[in-house]
Amino acid sequence: MPSEYKEIKSIVNELAEHNDLGDRQITFTVVPGHLVGWAAEDLKLCKEDFCGFYDDLDPYKKFKGDKAYEINEAIRQAYLFDYVQGISKSHGTISLTRATFRTFNSRREYLGCVIAHELTHFLEDHIFENDKYVSENKKRLSEAKIEDLENELSRASEIEAHNNASLMMKNAGYPIESCLEELKFTSRLGGDGANTEPDDSHPGYQDWVSELEKFIASQKNIQVVNTSKTAISWRYDRDLNSLTMKPFSR
Repeated sequence: MPSEYKEIKSIVNELAEHNDLGDRQITFTVVPGHLVGWAAEDLKLCKEDFCGFYDDLDPYKKFKGDKAYEINEAIRQAYLFDYVQGISKSHGTISLTRATFRTFNSRREYLGCVIAHELTHFLEDHIFENDKYVSENKKRLSEAKIEDLENELSRASEIEAHNNASLMMKNAGYPIESCLEELKFTSRLGGDGANTEPDDSHPGYQDWVSELEKFIASQKNIQVVNTSKTAISWRYDRDLNSLTMKPFSR
């Protein structure tokens, strides 16, 4: 098992000891990320806007055959030049770029915040709930207004995910400020200091920091008592490049 999966397993085990992670199976996968898709587009390996296949390649595999050099080199460059990315799918697959682990290095609590953030998206069914809300409230709205509503809900979900990640980390024994520090750290690395715009799917830097600071202030002095526990089992599949967490009854 690659070291990145060992880190995921260790951190999720910690979170599961002190948080309710639900009763649905969750699969983690480590991927090269968007830089590989962009490289594939530049190399004319795929049509523009249809290169997502390359984002999710197995970064531990050496590819052979036609264009193998270009693909392997793109994966290498993504590891060096990309930074932190996490994506949670509505069906319970969470992908993390391999560069995320290189970027955080020994900052274990920062990786925990990213994992807890993506877990929250799944546990709260953010994709489904946001889509449902838009569907129920888009009548007589223009396409532009519908898009604004989608982005507004997406930003709210991102704020909720990081707030809840802070609480999950606190329950697991980490300082509640850990995810605030991670947010500041990651934003600086990505050069993401802009204000919130209506077409943004994520909050701008200052708005996000402000919302998280307010949440931390509301929770900081609340003692952690009788925290939930989630009993889980694990299955690593090298061929699928995946690590699956399955909750079960104690």
